Amino acid sequence: MSVPVQITHLYKTYTRRRWIGKNWEKPVLKDISLTLEENHVLGLVGESGCGKSTLCKVLLGIEKPTSGQVLADGKDVAVLSKSEFKKLRRVMQVVYQDPYSSLDPRMTVRQILSEPLEIHGLKKEPRERDAFLKDLLAAVGLSDTQLERYPHEFSGGQRQRICIARALALDPKILVADEPVSALDVSVQAQILNLLKKIKTQRHLSMIFVTHDFAVARFLCDDIAVMYQGRIVEKAPAEELFLHPQHPYTRALLAAVPSVQRPRLHPEELAEAPGRTDWACPFAARCAYAQASCKSNRFELKEIFPRHACACGVLPFATEKKKSA
Repeated sequence: MSVPVQITHLYKTYTRRRWIGKNWEKPVLKDISLTLEENHVLGLVGESGCGKSTLCKVLLGIEKPTSGQVLADGKDVAVLSKSEFKKLRRVMQVVYQDPYSSLDPRMTVRQILSEPLEIHGLKKEPRERDAFLKDLLAAVGLSDTQLERYPHEFSGGQRQRICIARALALDPKILVADEPVSALDVSVQAQILNLLKKIKTQRHLSMIFVTHDFAVARFLCDDIAVMYQGRIVEKAPAEELFLHPQHPYTRALLAAVPSVQRPRLHPEELAEAPGRTDWACPFAARCAYAQASCKSNRFELKEIFPRHACACGVLPFATEKKKSA
């Protein structure tokens, strides 16, 4: 089985040069290693500012990595030429969070969907293109009668469907979805999620899905990686992560998710210890389980169960999983 995306020891640091004094540096991604398997949806979950969107930008080539390697469809994104990047765009596409700001208000739906075809020289014959655009709109639940309308004439959910249609126009293998439902109403979110799930199955897409919502991640994703301050602290299959969360941060996030299927978790793991901010474990300042070893032990993501990795050397991991309530 091929690997659509392979990220290895990725670092990203933003630097601001100063005339006097030391340059200002802000590390955003710190030693990220991830694999997106074929026909899988990998969810990235974490609080705002943890580096999820930056990771997507590096993968898409919008930002250059400070170090490490990002392979998309077997190609190193950081060293691709302009012509090679154009070819990669046929393999990897993106859906952004705000559908209105990602659509040109001066262009009709026909022009928006035709633009990627024109750039790559596809479907040149007018009748063929017209039939293709109608099929494309039908695939995302829109009518061909809407081809001549402008973005402001649609609702938020319809605009996001147009964005998804534009991303699918080149028939990509990889789709990067950066919080595509967070700006929508709850009922519309469900429609878009069902659409993405349907498209993923029909087109055999591999998808990286960024979200704040664990319930959304559980519904759509095959695997979930939890990020905290630019690091992966836990990754596992979606159901496994929900039933057997290991890292204190993951447990705290899940404790905030209302559920009628299990007792509410108590976030007793959270603490406040500002003096631990320079410790090797990035979560030590908020962790009630932190010990002296967390100060100097190397931060490392280790597999504790099959396909379940966690970056914590303190918690007394059970040798057998407990039955969930």
